[in-house]
Amino acid sequence: MTKLTSDTPTELDANTVDTVTVFQLDHQPVRGRAIKLGPALEKALRPNGEDRYPDSVARLLGEAMMTGALVAQSLKFNGRIVVQCHGKNEGAVSLLMADCTTDGHVRGYARWDETRLKEIELDNRTPGAQALLGKGTFSMTIDQGPDMDQYQGVAGIDGDSLSVCAEHYFNQSEQVPTRIHLACGQAVDEAGAHWTGGGIMIQKIADDTARPDATPPWETAQTLFKTLTDAELIDPELSTNRLLYRLFHEDGVRLVESNDVAAKCQCSRKRLLNTLKSFDQTAIDDMAKDGIISANCEFCATDYEFPLTEIGKA
Repeated sequence: MTKLTSDTPTELDANTVDTVTVFQLDHQPVRGRAIKLGPALEKALRPNGEDRYPDSVARLLGEAMMTGALVAQSLKFNGRIVVQCHGKNEGAVSLLMADCTTDGHVRGYARWDETRLKEIELDNRTPGAQALLGKGTFSMTIDQGPDMDQYQGVAGIDGDSLSVCAEHYFNQSEQVPTRIHLACGQAVDEAGAHWTGGGIMIQKIADDTARPDATPPWETAQTLFKTLTDAELIDPELSTNRLLYRLFHEDGVRLVESNDVAAKCQCSRKRLLNTLKSFDQTAIDDMAKDGIISANCEFCATDYEFPLTEIGKA
């Protein structure tokens, strides 16, 4: 593990964009993960290079993808984490979904009511999670593959950010003391505006004989964590390592590992074609128009067209 110090400026300012960094507080029962997204977040939120979501919905979806990416890096097997938020009628967003693999691939999509969103934004131009989702639900599903059972935990939407919702989830479903701070926004440079985001999660390691009482250092870590700002997390010029050093250098912070994150969809023409071939003729006829079935991936906005002759149902 590499300890971050003022004597290692090259390490502190190393490029950490589109990565998840695992860290450990020196001799403390606190471990964490930090994420910094730039091009990966831009591609996930603007898969075709154009605005796909209103800003408030995009920010919420960005938080969901960062939450999933942070948690996925903690899994000890090859699989994925699916973060879902189901909104209620009083909200504008009916569904928020982020699909994140242990390989660092992220994708996501959202469904919302444009009329209701405009009504909400009349009162608040930057509405939070509870305003957008209402009194809905927040869930995480752990998928270990087709041969293993899935595990899902559910918590209520409670708070203005998904950070707070995720904290409630861990404290309630996992019973692991957790603090999370996420931020997602747009940075502007000579190339124009682009999405950027960041987040840090810290968790208290369970007490054991070597650490008989983890409460005081955990309280200290939380106090330092509270000084973290959205601006620091979003700042494209502030590296993850520099931010971790800024927060925790008094107690010491060590880097455990760093893993890349990329926006990558799992859809494919071959997979969709095989799915269509499994449908009966009646279903095919209902979907076809002028001898072609059109499909669109909700995650990456890719359009597919399948002639009936290719499906074998002409």
